[in-house]
Amino acid sequence: MGKTAQLLLVIVCLLLSTLPATAAVTLSETQAEQVEASRYRAYWLWAAVRPQQVLHRAETLYLHQGEFARRQGKSVFLRQGLPPSRLKVRQLWLSFRFSSLDTPAAAAQQMFRLRQSWIDAGNPATGIQIDFDAHSYQLANYVRFLQQLRRMLPKECGLSITGLLDWAKTGDINTLNRLHAVVDELVVQTYQGRQTVPGYGAYLPALLHLRVPFRIGLVQQGHWDRRWEQRLAASRWYRGAVVFLVNPAHRRQTL
Repeated sequence: MGKTAQLLLVIVCLLLSTLPATAAVTLSETQAEQVEASRYRAYWLWAAVRPQQVLHRAETLYLHQGEFARRQGKSVFLRQGLPPSRLKVRQLWLSFRFSSLDTPAAAAQQMFRLRQSWIDAGNPATGIQIDFDAHSYQLANYVRFLQQLRRMLPKECGLSITGLLDWAKTGDINTLNRLHAVVDELVVQTYQGRQTVPGYGAYLPALLHLRVPFRIGLVQQGHWDRRWEQRLAASRWYRGAVVFLVNPAHRRQTL
């Protein structure tokens, strides 16, 4: 190797060694593709997101129905999403957003009434899904809340929850696996807001230690390396992917 080539090699090595961690993660995700909803059969349809043609392909639908929030020191239920109607899906989960965990009894009654309305409309209301962004250090309290809620729901009503990427990596995996006796599934989100979490691949190997049925949550038009689906499938607890649908971005008109 000539002196010039050796010098270039040294420069490249120095540059790579000084790259920040985020850049290194980006380099490891070069196989990521844009998430195409049409490749999947399970979707979230949140309030304010317009229904799309791809929903005709849905086998499983997670349908946002409202939020339990705090207003002036009181817990209130904010009804949102589509009203009960006949939907052609095999599984229908009614999703509820929680901003606090202080009303399990009132919440259970409200969710049960809505679920019954969807059943009366001719749907196989599989169960309800709780969407709550519990920090890793709050997992034990969240598990207790879910245990309370489970006792209040009918036995035939399934219970699903969403989860954050760092639960399995920075949380207590034993605490998470305690959910096996409480929930029917855990859907781990690889996105925040409407964007894929940078470096999501660093969190996914920990999911292989779960002993709870789990899915992976993707955001439409986000980024995803589909090879992870094959790797996660090595776990007998893996149940596939769910796509969070978003409204198409508005394009600016040019004069």
